[in-house]
Amino acid sequence: MASNLPKTYIELSREFEAVMSSLQSETVDVDVAVKLYEQGLALSVELEKRLQAAENTVLQLKANLEL
Repeated sequence: MASNLPKTYIELSREFEAVMSSLQSETVDVDVAVKLYEQGLALSVELEKRLQAAENTVLQLKANLEL
């Protein structure tokens, strides 16, 4: 049974790495490469959002400690 929980940062990162590895294959079909590129771009955007959210949380926690 599939989980409905959102993927963790590490899971997304591993998925991104797998996509990048597939793109580097010399035998990847151009149509597949385009789909992989789209998938990689979407993963990259999500990973960046998560990093930004984590940074914002840390900065907020730090600001709260300085009060």
